[in-house]
Amino acid sequence: MASVPLAPQPLPAALLRAAVIHHRLVDAFIQLTRTELARQRDDYARDSLNELLDVLKAQLAVYGPDAVVPAPAGMPAGMEAANLP
Repeated sequence: MASVPLAPQPLPAALLRAAVIHHRLVDAFIQLTRTELARQRDDYARDSLNELLDVLKAQLAVYGPDAVVPAPAGMPAGMEAANLP
């Protein structure tokens, strides 16, 4: 007997709100880390920050390369596409 795929269900609003916040914070932290990396002269600090960037980009990649996390009803819009290099 073949299984019939279920239609996708909308995500709960609380989960969407958390995803919007997480996406925004990870993206902001990537920008902050890049700014700090540009200031660093120390090779060890640069290597460490580059490793951190890799981890943060991997977290952001969970949303997909064209991710725009929609703001759920009652939450301000303004999420931008993921800034993946």
